[in-house]
Amino acid sequence: MSSDSNVYRVLAFGDSLTEGFHFAGFRYHPCELTKKIRSIQHIQSHSFRLDATRLAELISNHCDWVYNGDPNRPNIDVRAGGKSGERVLEGMIERLRKTLDSVENESRFRWVIILGGINDLSLGAEPERIMGGLRQMYDMVYQHGANLVIMTVTESGLVKTNDPRDVKRHQLNTLIKNYAWENHFAGGKRTFCVDLDKLIPWHRPDMAEKKLLWDDHMHLTPRGYDKIAELIFQVIVDYLNLK
Repeated sequence: MSSDSNVYRVLAFGDSLTEGFHFAGFRYHPCELTKKIRSIQHIQSHSFRLDATRLAELISNHCDWVYNGDPNRPNIDVRAGGKSGERVLEGMIERLRKTLDSVENESRFRWVIILGGINDLSLGAEPERIMGGLRQMYDMVYQHGANLVIMTVTESGLVKTNDPRDVKRHQLNTLIKNYAWENHFAGGKRTFCVDLDKLIPWHRPDMAEKKLLWDDHMHLTPRGYDKIAELIFQVIVDYLNLK
């Protein structure tokens, strides 16, 4: 077992989509499908068991390839920090602050993944105000010394994507994407955007694909959460700097 300092840590932080809410809340699929991976000994979950997320599996497999049998390869620790119903402007900012402050220097996260805003929108918050809260969170990540992945807010089955009631969601997504573009290399740290709005649409002509990925009008199935993990991995794989 490698020392605690030889652990590559990732934090996935946000609301119920990050927590992995599905089957009407009776089951959770924490941070992209928790599954048993008995054959992988270098993956750690936040409870340090061999129950790892899909994202941890992908990063660990890539780490195996990079180190090619070197026993000094790091352990991979992907932590899920999702909380159902939480809003950026009511709880999420302070919870992220406490999460990052609780981590000692040698245990700092290399990447932080943030998804939030849908619950704020549903209660009428303005996109600019939500984005102001998200910027506070993004700044915390940079101060922590981590790279950042931010995600757009997905569609809802309650309204069509061209419905006037969906305008604020589009506005918030534009602000999120523009931020990633303007801060792609901010202070020496990478910022990427995974456009879930475009990549995992609720309104799609392929009903079989919708049933595979979507559990209800807002939340994903286990396969849908796996899809998010795969999209994140595709974006960051060339910048992991595992060595």
